[in-house]
Amino acid sequence: VWSLWKEGQTLDIVDSAVSRDSCLTPEVLRCIHIGLLCVQEFATDRPTMSDVAFMLCNESATLPSPKQPAFIFRRPAAGVDSSSTSAGGTSTLGNDVTITTIQGR
Repeated sequence: VWSLWKEGQTLDIVDSAVSRDSCLTPEVLRCIHIGLLCVQEFATDRPTMSDVAFMLCNESATLPSPKQPAFIFRRPAAGVDSSSTSAGGTSTLGNDVTITTIQGR
């Protein structure tokens, strides 16, 4: 989403079943914009819930530009295995996030 936002292609994330010529397009773009504000890397940059409610209810409210989110998921390159499992039940994903499976004794 972040990459598409930066490229000005935000509507490309919207499901093709939703008409892009719809009168709802500005609302969809506003919701995506607010969502990006909510996942900014630093908590101090994120809006409060009351700010989010205000932004959703007031179309005339000016929204600040979002900063880069804390996590950015990238699609793996074609032909590249994006995940692997190592000994001990740890899976390493292509975005360098580690997930550990916890097992009881």
